[in-house]
Amino acid sequence: MSPHQLVTVLLLASLINLVLGQLPRNGCSGRFQYQGYQGQYIGLVEVRHPEANNQTLILQFSQQGYHDFEDYVGSISLVDDDEVTQENLRQGLPIRYRVDFPIPTIPPKITSMQLNGVQLCSGGVYPKPRTGITLRITWTPSYISVFGVNPQPVPTRPRPAWQDESPQIDYRETRPSQPRLEDSGELFGRSNESLPAFQNPGWGTAPQQANPNRGITSQPEIPSPVPQRPTPNPSRSNAPQQAVRSPVDLVPQQNPSSNGIPCGRERASTTPLIFQGKSLQRGQLPWLVAIFERRESNGPAFICGGTLISTSTVLSAAHCFRAPGRDLPASRLAVSLGRNTLAIHSDGEFRGVSQLIIHENFQFRQFTEADLALVRLDEPVRYTDYIVPICLWSTSNRMDLPQGLKSYVAGWGPDETGTGNTEVSKVTDLNIVSEANCALELPHVLVQPSSLCAKKTGAGPCASDGGGPLMLREQDVWVLRGVISGGVINEKENTCELSKPSVFTDVSKHIEWVRQKMWN
Repeated sequence: MSPHQLVTVLLLASLINLVLGQLPRNGCSGRFQYQGYQGQYIGLVEVRHPEANNQTLILQFSQQGYHDFEDYVGSISLVDDDEVTQENLRQGLPIRYRVDFPIPTIPPKITSMQLNGVQLCSGGVYPKPRTGITLRITWTPSYISVFGVNPQPVPTRPRPAWQDESPQIDYRETRPSQPRLEDSGELFGRSNESLPAFQNPGWGTAPQQANPNRGITSQPEIPSPVPQRPTPNPSRSNAPQQAVRSPVDLVPQQNPSSNGIPCGRERASTTPLIFQGKSLQRGQLPWLVAIFERRESNGPAFICGGTLISTSTVLSAAHCFRAPGRDLPASRLAVSLGRNTLAIHSDGEFRGVSQLIIHENFQFRQFTEADLALVRLDEPVRYTDYIVPICLWSTSNRMDLPQGLKSYVAGWGPDETGTGNTEVSKVTDLNIVSEANCALELPHVLVQPSSLCAKKTGAGPCASDGGGPLMLREQDVWVLRGVISGGVINEKENTCELSKPSVFTDVSKHIEWVRQKMWN
């Protein structure tokens, strides 16, 4: 019998076996299964993953006969979407993969499964002539905490096994190149180098002049800044960051409110210079508000911080209200003002919410891009010593901030133990991190076109600090520059990784949107 006739016989035998329901012998049946649909087959892998910076799954198969698969010898992809996959990884549940074969009607025999270099199972190869196939997928767990969103299982229905849809998780998938004939006479498919699934996006430009016909209460304009030192070279340095004095002349043209109270000024301008921060006294940072979710049982529950920018408007983060498993309407929200504590029965104001506007460009998968929401109070507040709006950024100010510039964040996030929220709000100072240095330290999915980074080792925002303000201060006048959005979480210690920069949505790059949408 000639080799060609032998191959023909083997292929016919394979087809007969499939017709009779006899799939290839499976030496990895505990983790790998064949699934059939209308005469075609795919593979399904379910395997638990250990903690690792990169997760790499390698599968090897043996296909009867010699085959020239050209540019395609199959592929591996994640079955579930990114949120479900990351949550399964955190909880130690199996991660699911779909395997597509080069000949769907004649599935190959699995001969090896390796996870992060560890052999999980194996099986024998077909006798010659045969073609070897190697498929590989590598993806990186995000370990990302979006501040204000507590990790919860996402009740998402998995895709059908044969649905042709690419997962949107941050992973690196390899596409095998043309098979090659080994000296042993066995044909192997070989995968090439992996390519990043995402590229770091470019940075957006400064917003244009806001719509003057909106009819809102104008915020004081801030004069153009004069830099006091040049921006450092973006190359990374291990030297400790030195705080840079604000290059922004923050003294605004004072437009008193209806109560004669200018924006951005405290009753007592003694705020000390939430994690490792200093506690606030009532009347300090009087624009800082707490946002609660109304619940039928157990009363209101604190979810995020926010910043008062007018008598009826609070600016917060979109992820506080829109996230996997969370879609809060305005009717379920309430805002606490004029307090430094989460105790809503203490002196202060409590307002319902009549309207909620989420920035139209916000998508949870992009984490920190356009992570903004405007909250409308159901009744305007009256400005007092304890309730004052912060000053908004002016379009005449510089957009870029130099490395090391001192900024401030405040909120009711987790205490030093990483559990619960602090009862009294705290403030701490952070140093601005340049775009280039931030991109070196953080996963690229966090560094978006309109994000801003700042850090101070051992201090910074975390968890339910989300939605709170990133502020600049000069001569006792405070200006809003960012909204607390995201950062990296330390999975082992279940707390925020404060050695890495925190990420903020840069309000200055959305100031036109804010001014057009806000209420009086």
